[in-house]
Amino acid sequence: METGLEFDTRSKLLKAAVVQFGKYGFAGTSVRKIADEAGVNHGSIKYHYSSKDELWRSAVAYLYELLDKTVHADEAKWKDMTPRERIINSATHYIRFSAKHPELSRIVFFETMHESERLDWLTENYIRPYTSRAIARTALAQEEGVYPADIPAMNMHYINIAAAKNIFLMAPEIKRAFDIDVFDDEQIDAHIDAVLKLLLPPINHSSDDALAKKKNDLPNVD
Repeated sequence: METGLEFDTRSKLLKAAVVQFGKYGFAGTSVRKIADEAGVNHGSIKYHYSSKDELWRSAVAYLYELLDKTVHADEAKWKDMTPRERIINSATHYIRFSAKHPELSRIVFFETMHESERLDWLTENYIRPYTSRAIARTALAQEEGVYPADIPAMNMHYINIAAAKNIFLMAPEIKRAFDIDVFDDEQIDAHIDAVLKLLLPPINHSSDDALAKKKNDLPNVD
């Protein structure tokens, strides 16, 4: 049975693994670096995790679980929102997650640069199921008139994702080139506004008025 101290050590190792794998990828990270980051004895890693690979997979699972909880934080309220409001809500949560936890995007980026068993595992367990659901939601949003209908749903999804998170992947470049910290709260808010304005066409109030008038002109059958 784990004690509180053991749980705390395991938690420290997991958080340190997220940081190290997010900075250097699997190949560039050692268990010694992770232990040093966590401030624990190097031997404790094998007690809590059988290998670096298991620790990497645990870090990925932790981040995806956190992503799922963040994006769906207001899901119970979605039924009372318009389709556009639901997209704004989930996109805002996704961008804030990407700013707070850029490690997930970095870890995935490291792995997609070459073939590996880790990429196969990542694709099978997370990338394919998560992306398939996201593309289905994108297609539904297109049917509901939120997104342009003449763009393939897969392309629309990846355009959305790139617009939402790439600025945080490129944070070091932007800091050096423009001395702007994209993780600053004001910058995150500005990025959310920019992404939503770019990807969501303005509401056509004239069309809404015409639809409302058409409904009003229908005969009363009560």
